[in-house]
Amino acid sequence: MADHTRPSAETIQGWLKTDFGLTSGEMVAATGGYDREATVWCATDDAGDLWTVKRTRRDNRYGLLLALALANAGVKGVPEQLTTAEGIPWSEHETDRLSVSRWVDGREAAERGLDEAEWTRFGSLLRRVHEEPRLRPPRPDPRPRRGIRRAGERIRHRLARVDALVADGGWPAENADAVRIAADWAQLRERIGAFRTAAARLKAAKSPTVRVSCHGDPHLGNVIVDRCGQPWLIDFDDAVHAPREVDLMLIELGVLFTLPVSEGERAAFHSGYGPVDLDQDRLLRFGCVRAVEDLLDTVIAILAPGGTVPSSDLVAMLAGILSAQGLAGLVAARLTEV
Repeated sequence: MADHTRPSAETIQGWLKTDFGLTSGEMVAATGGYDREATVWCATDDAGDLWTVKRTRRDNRYGLLLALALANAGVKGVPEQLTTAEGIPWSEHETDRLSVSRWVDGREAAERGLDEAEWTRFGSLLRRVHEEPRLRPPRPDPRPRRGIRRAGERIRHRLARVDALVADGGWPAENADAVRIAADWAQLRERIGAFRTAAARLKAAKSPTVRVSCHGDPHLGNVIVDRCGQPWLIDFDDAVHAPREVDLMLIELGVLFTLPVSEGERAAFHSGYGPVDLDQDRLLRFGCVRAVEDLLDTVIAILAPGGTVPSSDLVAMLAGILSAQGLAGLVAARLTEV
């Protein structure tokens, strides 16, 4: 979405007052996110309290309801959610959806990881998320998302979109990153095809399992650690009612190539999470699906720029995903063992 179509901070302040009864003074835009459909601010209210304000075009309603249920249940590690007069944690303005949660004062876990005690607390927190009963929304919409794919657009349509971008060469001639990625697309498409084939094979052999409430994307980029060493989960946009392996795949395999999960860290996490019987084939299948999504998201962002992330950063991210420490590399290595 082009910048000129985004509502201004002044417009957002008006919505906050009308929808949530929140009078906001200073609004500081948050940086570092890769979601081109969203804008996030840190807002200060009349009492000096800080709030996370998010505007998005994604359908994140189920995730907001899950975060609200967890926060209202007193789960330490899920920020308080503000609600409208109707008792729902969002408001809608044409294609924009607005939500407000308590700002977590702390450091981003992705900056330098978690220590042993923090990994254990994180495990306990994620177990509590998984134990939350299936939500009964206050109205027919939204129903719990059940699919494991995070994007609404089908993979084959996204592949076709990249094929068209590569064939058209519609990027500026000076965009050397796009030129290089387009030249490598045939080889990368083959790797994506191999992941899709493996995912389909593993899905065909799947066995029945229990579905639970999942955060959907609980990597360290979505974790804030407060001054007491308590991890807080943020950004429930990808929440889903699914096998717990959707979340635990990010612990068992890892997704941040700059912060690979060590065996010691994994053990600390599980000491907090508690006993669990994981389906290794299901973990690998979800890893294949996630690798395909991450690769396609990054390639599309390079070939069809429009976000705030520099192209050079996106190219580095693509290389990282494909590296031995990246999700695509880790999944490829596991596939050779199956």
